[in-house]
Amino acid sequence: MKTRESVLCVVTNNPEAERLCEGREIAVVQIDGMPLDVLDKAEALLQSAWKLVSAPLPPNIPMMRAPYRSLLLERNERRYDSAGILSIAAARERFTAQSTGERASAAREDFAAIDAAFLERALRDMSLL
Repeated sequence: MKTRESVLCVVTNNPEAERLCEGREIAVVQIDGMPLDVLDKAEALLQSAWKLVSAPLPPNIPMMRAPYRSLLLERNERRYDSAGILSIAAARERFTAQSTGERASAAREDFAAIDAAFLERALRDMSLL
């Protein structure tokens, strides 16, 4: 991860996310795990001069069961992003409450594309696409 050079960072377990960030000054932290692992890594970064830009929760309950999650972070002048840490904690509770014990696997490519579309929207909102 090129955190010293990059102002933006994507924490993700989605293999499609790296493609969206190619050619841009965006660090990608690829997580080998589930959405809760993405939240854990993002929370650690929020305690190291990064702030949360994208929403940690997906927009609907079916996406809570998706195997992928991507979060956009931005360099922060402050050491801690308290609001972001609280958002991650709330998201962790919702993910845990909505968990069915198994993640959807039959449509992994579809879920990857949907998660990538959410990330693309966050990048577009920041005028990066």
